[in-house]
Amino acid sequence: MRHRRRISTQTINRSKTIRVKGRKRPQKSNRAWAFLKNAIFFAVVIGILYLGYIYLLPVVKEKLPALDQLSSGVSTPMEKVIERPELPVDKTDAQEAPPAEPFLPALQVEILNGCGEQGVAKMLSDKLMALNYDVVNTGNYLKKGKPFFEVKKTRIIDQVNSEKTREKAQKLAEQIGISNEQIESFNNPNPIADITIIIGQDFKTLKIFKGKSE
Repeated sequence: MRHRRRISTQTINRSKTIRVKGRKRPQKSNRAWAFLKNAIFFAVVIGILYLGYIYLLPVVKEKLPALDQLSSGVSTPMEKVIERPELPVDKTDAQEAPPAEPFLPALQVEILNGCGEQGVAKMLSDKLMALNYDVVNTGNYLKKGKPFFEVKKTRIIDQVNSEKTREKAQKLAEQIGISNEQIESFNNPNPIADITIIIGQDFKTLKIFKGKSE
């Protein structure tokens, strides 16, 4: 009986020993698998960072030139980059450019029919507008509130009586074809136009109606 007990005891001990050894093997494989997973994870992270460095760095340098200057250690002042040198051509153009002429408004003219010829005021208006005159009014010449068509000679009336309007009235008289003696000047406080033209019965002899005005 004693011998049998020993055999059974040894069998139990062996089985325990085998069981204990079988439990330790999974612990080693789990540690190896965990180490392998960590190694793979770090390798993937390093690969992503490396690819990002290769492909993104040129784009960043292209978009931000200042980063390239900082990485190379060369500092360029912003004033030198923005500053535009003055070219000799600019100086030449500025010196040779003629001064701007002041704006001169067109002479305002009123045309009145003093001869009774139908459409003569409109005809003279078209001719003067072709010469860059500003015709602001046309109508019949009135005397004491009534139309008067017995004007013998064409007249020019300077309604402002200034040096400028007198010069323009003389030029207009030359273009129409009348003498300076047929120019009258008045100080009208509220004139309709700068100059009034009264067409007389001599209009057919005037050069502007003959197509010879300049």
